[in-house]
Amino acid sequence: MIYLDHNATTPLRPAVFRAMRPYLEGSFGNPASMHAAGRDARRAVEDGRRYVLRLLNRTDGDLIFTGSGTEAVLFALVGAWRALSSRGSHVVLSSIEHRSGLDAARVLEQEGARVSWVAPEADGSIDPDRVGDALCPDTVLVSVQHANNETGVVHALDQIGERIRSAGARFFVDAVQSAGKIPVDPEAWQADYVALAAHKMGGPKGVGALWRRDMSPLVAFIPGTAERGLRGGTLNVPGIVGFGAAAHLAIEDTSESSVTELRDAFEAQVRRAIPSVAVTGSAARRLPNTSHLTFDPEIGRDLVLALDREGYAVSAGSACTSGSESPSHVLLAMGMSAERAQTAVRVSLGFETTREELEGLATVLCRIIETRLSTVERS
Repeated sequence: MIYLDHNATTPLRPAVFRAMRPYLEGSFGNPASMHAAGRDARRAVEDGRRYVLRLLNRTDGDLIFTGSGTEAVLFALVGAWRALSSRGSHVVLSSIEHRSGLDAARVLEQEGARVSWVAPEADGSIDPDRVGDALCPDTVLVSVQHANNETGVVHALDQIGERIRSAGARFFVDAVQSAGKIPVDPEAWQADYVALAAHKMGGPKGVGALWRRDMSPLVAFIPGTAERGLRGGTLNVPGIVGFGAAAHLAIEDTSESSVTELRDAFEAQVRRAIPSVAVTGSAARRLPNTSHLTFDPEIGRDLVLALDREGYAVSAGSACTSGSESPSHVLLAMGMSAERAQTAVRVSLGFETTREELEGLATVLCRIIETRLSTVERS
């Protein structure tokens, strides 16, 4: 199998596994314990925390470890809302947030929030002026992803953050998909909360993190004494060590331009053979590893399954909505027809993706489309 679905999850990098292994075997202490084994675990946790903070270009603020990126998103939105709701009832989200953000918004509505949605432009980007126009005197919280998990489009968070700060609201950024691929910088964005996940950058599943700016209001989502009273439960020491190791590798990685070249060459090969293909967000800034394609509905159905049979693992969009027959909420919000949205193929590259693998995928994809075109023409 050629794995090209790294936006869903990434394989554990060998160096990450090596860093985790001692804490999966002999060093099994609880970081809350006072004895030597506990102190060793606590040091490992704090080392991991420092590396993740470095990935955010921060040394200040709270970094709270969670059980996943989804938990970090829910923690930020629900925890911040509960802390801020006495100051105002209005919350703003982009309409193309990850499913976890949409689920959190429903919780906020049940708790009395008035939620406004900011639609994207046709290229999938969020216009900072649209965010500014959605703000009002009782807006307390705004949520905009750094990069969309389906299209890979990266949003102008520095400009969006300026508008939010001027309005006196708090700003949450879901950076789960972007962290480890491109620089993430809460200070440049003027963000108050940022969510991350280890398994999107070559780390282990089952560990995420929420960064909050010093003194940014937040109510504990899972009450307890761990993480300075902000998130209960025994810490996942091997996972946190792996998260730190993956963050360290991402800081040292300088392959963004080479990954972009691979992606662009793949898209050019497909475009030459299939003139009707559309590359979503091609005019916008995108994650270097993400290529999102759509096709004419009469030839583009079930391409993910067809490619799987040929040995290529790609996706139609978010792994959290895989198996759903409904078209992507992201593509519909961009104005795409439901019929075309259901032809989507997302190819997301990883640390070890090769030019030969992408050329092979393009060749197989073009052959499938050409066969279907011939069938349509004969009929």
